[in-house]
Amino acid sequence: MSSSLYKQLGLSGAGSPLTGRHLALLVLGAVFLALTVFIVHPNEFRIQSFFAGSSSCGGRPGTDAPAAAVASPHGHGATTTEKEAAAARAPAPAPAPDDDDVRVLIGILTLPSKRARRHLLRDVYALQAQEHPSVAGGVDVRFVFCNVTSADDAVLVALEAIRYGDIIVLDCAENMDNGKTYTFFSTVARLFNGSSDDRRPRRYDYVMKADDDTYLRLPALVASLRGAAREDAYYGLQMPCDTENFYPFPPFMSGMGYALSWDLVQWVASSDLARREQDGPEDMCTGHWLNLAGKAKNRYDNAPRMYNYKGASPNSCFRHGFVPDTIAVHMLKDDARWAETLAYFNATAGLPRSGGLYHLPVPAGSP
Repeated sequence: MSSSLYKQLGLSGAGSPLTGRHLALLVLGAVFLALTVFIVHPNEFRIQSFFAGSSSCGGRPGTDAPAAAVASPHGHGATTTEKEAAAARAPAPAPAPDDDDVRVLIGILTLPSKRARRHLLRDVYALQAQEHPSVAGGVDVRFVFCNVTSADDAVLVALEAIRYGDIIVLDCAENMDNGKTYTFFSTVARLFNGSSDDRRPRRYDYVMKADDDTYLRLPALVASLRGAAREDAYYGLQMPCDTENFYPFPPFMSGMGYALSWDLVQWVASSDLARREQDGPEDMCTGHWLNLAGKAKNRYDNAPRMYNYKGASPNSCFRHGFVPDTIAVHMLKDDARWAETLAYFNATAGLPRSGGLYHLPVPAGSP
């Protein structure tokens, strides 16, 4: 394991909070964690309010506002029986995408302590990939943290990284609107800039930043991106979506989930402008960089297919009830909202209704 990742996970240095108990859990997994993070694939979230707060990245405040492949490493001394059992537990590998198909990396910015949310999202996106094999081959979902400072979280995050292979730990202090998104894009540009001729992961066509309270319908997302430009492209829900009722800011894509084409990800990583101006609502900052630099000539506003959960709130240009061709629903802050959303989109349709094993009611709101 490299020394930098070791420090990020809080596993070395004077005054380390790890005890012998923690170290014992990590000894056998350390090598595999390094392989998982660097080879396989190396807010509390703010409620994403529309124009909430002031920003150095441009603007005056307004109002309101997967699952990855499983990594199951085994020691060289494992018996044939153990290997066969592990193989039986592991899902079949995702099919490789066609060369002309779209490849998307989705980075879900979250916190180490939000394990229950990560497991929910893994289930949601794994089922979508199971039902749509082309999605499994073209979309990678990763959970993104900054430096892990808690000894307990270090152990549990390490186990997740070994088990699921869907964790990225950035070299930054954990934050919401002070550069985490910039560090994500710039890190991805460096670590995922491979090709078919080298050992690094092949680069992506798009990199998406998403919140952990956003439900993405991956087949709809991929179908939409297939028709988009592969260069100089900026994709999401454009804000402000109603300049008559909201202050007319320079446009940017809502932080619920927005994608940049690979060339723009590389530009962010090399841009002095982006490096200097990281403080402020991260979605506004990203738009600010692109606007000032004259980038992102190809912009894709996905209203009304990307929107906030409505609940009891009045409709607006960025908040309304569910629609069948949805790409993303945001502001799913609790299990009740997730259950309502998943029921509407019939996410449990694959549950066997015979055999007497599952005495569950049909979800309310299912089509």
